[in-house]
Amino acid sequence: MTDLIVTLEQGKIRGKRSTDYREGTYTSYLGIPYAKSPVGDLRFKAPQPPEPWEGIRDCSKEGNECPSLHMFFEYHVGNEEDCLNLNVHCKNLCPDRNTPVMVWIHGGAFMYGSNRSEMFGVDYFMTQDIVLVAINYRLGVFGFLSLDDPDANVPGNNGLKDMVMALKWVQKNIRQFGGDPDNVTIFGESAGSAAVHYLVVSEMARGLFHKAIMQSGCTLNDWSIGKTNGHIIAELLGYDEKDDCKILEKLRKESAKTIVASQFKFEDLMVAKTVRPFGPVVEKCSSEPAFLKKSPLEILKEGSFNKVPMIMGYNSEEGVFYEAIRKTKNAKLDNNLEKEIPHTMNLELGEAKSKSIAKKIRDFYFKGQDLKEENIANLYTLKSDNNFVYGVVKSIQYQRKSSPEPIYAYRMSLESSLNLYKRICSAKHVKTLFLFYILIKNNLFYLRNFYHSCTHLISNRPLSGVCHADDLGYMFKMFFSPNIVEGSKEDMYIRRFIKLWTNFARYGNPTPESDCLFNAVSWTPVSSDDVNMLDIGEQLNVIDNPDMDRVKFWDTIVE
Repeated sequence: MTDLIVTLEQGKIRGKRSTDYREGTYTSYLGIPYAKSPVGDLRFKAPQPPEPWEGIRDCSKEGNECPSLHMFFEYHVGNEEDCLNLNVHCKNLCPDRNTPVMVWIHGGAFMYGSNRSEMFGVDYFMTQDIVLVAINYRLGVFGFLSLDDPDANVPGNNGLKDMVMALKWVQKNIRQFGGDPDNVTIFGESAGSAAVHYLVVSEMARGLFHKAIMQSGCTLNDWSIGKTNGHIIAELLGYDEKDDCKILEKLRKESAKTIVASQFKFEDLMVAKTVRPFGPVVEKCSSEPAFLKKSPLEILKEGSFNKVPMIMGYNSEEGVFYEAIRKTKNAKLDNNLEKEIPHTMNLELGEAKSKSIAKKIRDFYFKGQDLKEENIANLYTLKSDNNFVYGVVKSIQYQRKSSPEPIYAYRMSLESSLNLYKRICSAKHVKTLFLFYILIKNNLFYLRNFYHSCTHLISNRPLSGVCHADDLGYMFKMFFSPNIVEGSKEDMYIRRFIKLWTNFARYGNPTPESDCLFNAVSWTPVSSDDVNMLDIGEQLNVIDNPDMDRVKFWDTIVE
């Protein structure tokens, strides 16, 4: 391991030393290709194994992002060349150690995001003795183009197949970093969590991982389901073509920037009735091996998924995230609650059944009143349930019936200065908030503490509950994270989250023994359809799911 050089199947790489937030050291290898560049004839095709290289590859700098828009600032990012790369971080670089491996899959609605440290700095995780892998995968049209015509041979799900290729790379190479290929935990948040769940239900991923952690997302959340979309992107690009093969031919010649700009013309307002066009699908006939042959619901009900230990949960008020959408996209409150009926129910707006269900929703969440600013907190709860809570709880219930492996359920209710996404949602002037972020992003770090001391100037009314993605602030150091003071309550919360997650990766049990971080609480697996869970708040408490009355309400609607 002289000079941090590691020998992989494809060639040699050199990494760099890094420092965690508690001044410990670890080693990072960045931008390692796990597949060929998906360009030319490989654009919109399943990933191919990486090619070898000569000499020593410099892996001290982060690799290309996959083409998209920046999640916050919405400028174009990424390059198709070498975007299928991953980062490996290890506490102790020794090939014979058999250290637990954790593979992070980022979220972003299958449209945004990357493995880069500006959003997913690993400084908190690397206080523990693990090997952490963070992957990129193709997004939007590039990762999820799906065509009806079998002659086009583009059935969809290339972004998910990228993940499978990355997990195969891990199996072949992770020992060189001290990782144990027989102890791999996949984990993700939001669309990354749904992706983890898709890997759980896919035959293609069988044997490539041994545990799974799903944070605020699953295959039964309606936003995680796409559809065939060739005609949609053709229309967004202004093509006159209706033939799938001709659309594909034109798309292969189109610039990445043009495709990205066009795909984001589709407006996503977090409405359950709307199908996001660029996402996972059940694949139609193709000469390619299928990632998904049946609907996830069928697979979960028949029990043919990959049975591994799981952690699965959500935040207490995921729907607060809608407030950010309102402000950034100038979305107006819509009193038509038919639009909050999941699109998977296949109801037409205005038909009798749709109107009847909308009335039930109004009566249950709004006591029969119209939606207005005074009761908007009820809308957050509704959007929490129909976008996240119901699907997650139903997935747990289905899996518990047929899997002998433990499922640990949680509900996060913890609020502190690390609830970073809620800060965005509660900002009165989002653009002013983003201006502070931009200053920080451009290395004006002396403004970081000034920003955190001035957030009250841009804050709106306080919002109740833990927002979607707020858990990320306790796991990853982001470009807008506050400095962590050793011994502070934020420091304790971070250490507790990281220990729960890494204990699970190591032992398959988040609380294998008594620990002062856990208040002597033992997190027990789900044992009934009422879904007992760990409440992750200022203290840890094992509780019966407090949201089951809302889950049962949706049972009366959906089932």
